[in-house]
Amino acid sequence: MSSFLQHAPVAWYVARAAGLVAFGFLTLSVWLGLAMSTRLLGPKRQKALFGWHQTLAWSGLSMLGLHAGGLLFDPTLHFGLSSVLVPFASTWRPAAVAAGVVTGWLTLMIAASFRLRKRIGHKGWRRLHYATFAAFFLALGHALASGTDLRGGGRPIVAALAAGPVIWLAIYRILAPRPGARVRESTVARSEGI
Repeated sequence: MSSFLQHAPVAWYVARAAGLVAFGFLTLSVWLGLAMSTRLLGPKRQKALFGWHQTLAWSGLSMLGLHAGGLLFDPTLHFGLSSVLVPFASTWRPAAVAAGVVTGWLTLMIAASFRLRKRIGHKGWRRLHYATFAAFFLALGHALASGTDLRGGGRPIVAALAAGPVIWLAIYRILAPRPGARVRESTVARSEGI
C-alpha cells in the first residue's frame, strides 16, 4: 500500500473526489433552494429547510476549497494560485477551468449573501440568488469538460440527473402560481372595487 501512495498522485485523487463531492452538495443545495421557493415541500418547513440549504451550500463551498487546494499540490498539472483563482489563467483546458473558477466565486458570493441578507434586503438577496443558475450550469459544464471521472457514456446521465430537477423546478416555479399571489390579487381587486 505504501508503494502505491508513493507513486499515486494523492493530491490529484483528493482534487477529483472533492470536486465531485462539491458538485453533489451544490446540486442538492440548488434543488432544495428551488423546492423551497416553489413551496413544494410545505410552507411550515421553510425555516428548517433553509438551514439545510445553507449547510449544503457552505459544505459544497468547503469541498470546492479542498478541490482547488488539491489542484495546487498536484505534481502533474502544475496549477498555480492564479490558475485556481483567476478565470482563463490556466493553460490546461482554460475554458473548462475558467468555468470552475467563476463557479467558485459565484458560489462564495451567494453563500456569503446568507450572512448579508439583512443588509442587502430580502429583495436584493433574492435577485442575487438568480446567479445560482449561472453557477450551477457553469459547474456542470466544468465537471463535464474537465472532470476525468465523467468520461464516456456517463456524461449525459450525470447531466440529466443533475440538471433535470433544476430545469423542472425552474419551469414549475415560473408557471405555478406564487404563494401569496392570490392574496395580493384579491386585495387589489377589493381596493379597486372589482
